[in-house]
Amino acid sequence: MVILAIFAARSIMRPEKFKTVYQLRKEANVQNLLAIRSAQAVYKNVHKVYADDIDKLVDFVNNGTVMIEKNVGNFPDTMSEAEAFKLGLIHKEIVEVPAMEKILDIDHKIPKENFKNFQYVPFSNKEKKYEIQTDSLSSKTYTIPVYRIDVSLDDLLYNMDKSITPDNAGPLTKLWNKIFYNNLAEENQYRSQYEAIYMGSLTEASTAGSWE
Repeated sequence: MVILAIFAARSIMRPEKFKTVYQLRKEANVQNLLAIRSAQAVYKNVHKVYADDIDKLVDFVNNGTVMIEKNVGNFPDTMSEAEAFKLGLIHKEIVEVPAMEKILDIDHKIPKENFKNFQYVPFSNKEKKYEIQTDSLSSKTYTIPVYRIDVSLDDLLYNMDKSITPDNAGPLTKLWNKIFYNNLAEENQYRSQYEAIYMGSLTEASTAGSWE
C-alpha cells in the first residue's frame, strides 16, 4: 500500500513540478531576452546593424556610448520650453552618454539589474550563453538588418535536477526529491507538452518573442 501510495503521489507531483520549473525558467529567460532586445535597439541605432555576438552586445552595454540631442540650460517653471528656447535660456546640444543610460531611457520597465548577467541562460551556472543569429532582408530600395535568438527546451531545463535538489540540500530533502523528482528533465511525456522559445526572426523584420 505504501508503494502504491508513492506511485500515485508521483503521478500527480511530477507533472506539476515540471510545469512549475518550466514556467519559472521561461519567465527568467524572457526577462533576459527583453533586456537583449532593448540593448540591440540602441546598438542598431549606433552601428546600423544588430550585434551578432552576445559578448559584443555586453561590451556595448557596459562600455559603449551614444550621441544624443539634449536640452542644455535652465528656465523657470512658469515658462514653457518653447518660450525658453525663444529667449535663449536653453539650447540643444549633441552630447555623449553611456549606452546603458540610453537603453534604460527607452524602456523604463526593465530594471538596471536585469543587465547584470543577461548574456547567460538562467540556471546554467554561467555555462551557457545566448547565441545571436543575424542576417538582412533586402529589396531594390532597402536593406533591413534582422536577428533571432533561440532558447531550446534543453537550455530552458538545463541543470533542472540540480536546481530542484542543490548540493547543500539536507539528506531528507535529497531522499524526498530522489523518490519523487529524480531525472524529471528527461521525462519525454512532460517535455512534449512544452515548447522552446525564441525572439526575433531571420525572415521578417520582427523582434517579437514567441511568448508575445
